[in-house]
Amino acid sequence: MRADLGGFAADGVLALAGFGVLWGAGLLRREPLRLLRAAGLAYLVGSAVVPLALIALLTLGVPLDLVTFLAVAGVCVAGGAGARRFARGREASTDGGDGAPTGAVDWWVAAACGALLAAFFISGLTAARASPLDDFDAWSIWTLKAAMLWFNDTLPVGFFTGESYEFAHQDYPLLLPVFEAIHFRAAGTMDTRLLDTHVWLFLPAFVLAVADLAWDSVRPAVWAPVLLLVAVASEVQAQLLTAYADVPMAIFGAAGALLLGLWLARGDGRHLALGAILLAGAASSKNEGLMVAAAVLIVAGAVVLVSKRAAVRPLALAALGTGVAILPWRIWIADHGIEGDLPVFKGLNPAYLWDRFDRVGPSIEALTAQLANQGKWSYLVPLAVLVGAACFAARVARPLAAFYLGSGVLMWALLVWAYWISPLPLTFHLDTSANRVVAAIVFVAGVAIVHLSGQLLASARGDGVTRR
Repeated sequence: MRADLGGFAADGVLALAGFGVLWGAGLLRREPLRLLRAAGLAYLVGSAVVPLALIALLTLGVPLDLVTFLAVAGVCVAGGAGARRFARGREASTDGGDGAPTGAVDWWVAAACGALLAAFFISGLTAARASPLDDFDAWSIWTLKAAMLWFNDTLPVGFFTGESYEFAHQDYPLLLPVFEAIHFRAAGTMDTRLLDTHVWLFLPAFVLAVADLAWDSVRPAVWAPVLLLVAVASEVQAQLLTAYADVPMAIFGAAGALLLGLWLARGDGRHLALGAILLAGAASSKNEGLMVAAAVLIVAGAVVLVSKRAAVRPLALAALGTGVAILPWRIWIADHGIEGDLPVFKGLNPAYLWDRFDRVGPSIEALTAQLANQGKWSYLVPLAVLVGAACFAARVARPLAAFYLGSGVLMWALLVWAYWISPLPLTFHLDTSANRVVAAIVFVAGVAIVHLSGQLLASARGDGVTRR
């Protein structure tokens, strides 16, 4: 019984920790529907905050066991309750959007898409339960580290520094291995049969989180079909069922980007704080996640410098918070002489870049070909470009459109740069990873369509969206 249900109990604890953070931020109401809507965002926030804290504790020598896990989750819940008690005069609401009107058509569309999504998620959960964990990177990188944490409960220095384990990318961040190790601990056994089911839960959590965040500003007839397109994209399902870190990283990054977009549109610092947490989750999921977080924060910085300089300080503090959250692992690997295979400092050397310039063209071609494969990605990227262009043409929410489009472009450029400077053979590197690393761009495209469409429709009905 524990082996089958313990892991799902861990998921519940992660969601509870996330609810604590949301409650402390004043983003919950004691209404069943609001709590249900917030469950997806709570799960994502809890799955970022708790592993980030556990990684920091691991670097300090604190063992990763159920007691530590429950203690960290308990601190999130108690801290949230304390924060709400301290700031009880503040309205606990996610409102503040454009107040999108709804009609019968909206709810029929939402109901139809919801039914399809529910059926898809259930079938995907069934497939995940029957899917063996047999993909090479899942075992050699993510789950292997989770196994080390299961057998050791502290960071085994010999594993992370030993030459025999260099194939495991010892410098890769630990959020997914810690997430998996938590589930091993909760189940009481290192049984990999159900790992795919817990990773699969990130997708319905993402869909529910975006629906909740868009609820007050975007018509259901808009966000429901877009989220259906995101969920059923064939490459999303294929990658999730491998238990690789790419889609979870993309989900954290896209949800963080949406929260920063909401902050840019509404000026609510709570969205900015939650966005910083989720971007830290993305950066701690994969090395490419650090580029995603950097791209979102850099473009947001450029937007606020141009459009509202008073927001520079809170954004800088949020970026600092993201950096602090990922710093413990970076300090630990530096202290133990663990180096990655991407020569970042060489990648800033013009001479080094010039000598390897022949890698740029194939990298651009491969990444663009992946994004152009709409059989994999459900036309999300071209739709995002179209909606962004419509915002510029209609002079509606241009800074917001620049933020989403600029973030996607900068992510793409940083990926090209990573392939450019990588010491790995280019053909092998592109063939084995290009289809996965673009996932974050696609997910950001999905949230951009939702948010920008809401701005366009609000403007069309004269609801005061800024025209510039």
